[in-house]
Amino acid sequence: MLTSSKGPKPRQTRVGFAGASPTQYSPPVGIKVTGFSTPVAGVSWELTKSEKEVAQHIVTFLEDRRLLFGERHMEDELLCYRSAGAIRAYLTEQMQGLKDASPLRHSLGMMRAACRQFMDRGEPGGRGFERHFAYGPDGFGYALGDLRTAIGLQLAAILSQFPMEVEEGLLRILPPRDEEEDADISDWIPGFAPDE
Repeated sequence: MLTSSKGPKPRQTRVGFAGASPTQYSPPVGIKVTGFSTPVAGVSWELTKSEKEVAQHIVTFLEDRRLLFGERHMEDELLCYRSAGAIRAYLTEQMQGLKDASPLRHSLGMMRAACRQFMDRGEPGGRGFERHFAYGPDGFGYALGDLRTAIGLQLAAILSQFPMEVEEGLLRILPPRDEEEDADISDWIPGFAPDE
């Protein structure tokens, strides 16, 4: 949803694992030693971001990427291709400060791989998404659906570890929650009418 600075704020919903209350995870800000000198002594250091801060930056960045949730129009293929490249570059940048064994780093790596696959399917410059016939398979639509699904699954994993507010648009790509264990599945199967 596009809004001006004077318009209403986008609706946000707090997302956590299966509706559980937020975890108390709040690691302290890290300190990274970048140098050491002697004659009298000296240490140079820099503050590093916590994983929670990285996760918040990722969600904020993805909330502004219409590629992931916006309406699809035929002329958007090149813009979507470029947006996937921007997401991929940003994820790479954010991964650099995380430990190799970090679950957050794994999720970001899976998101980055999904962007790479989308771009590979689009070929250089997005030419592979051009439609030459009015009818037939829509490679762009399939690739876009795969990208949104992969990002949504990894985003759900991140939000289960770091619950936070998420704008309504980005919520669309998250997998559905299993709210009721005994729910009648015939209520949501398209084309299936339950017996009265």
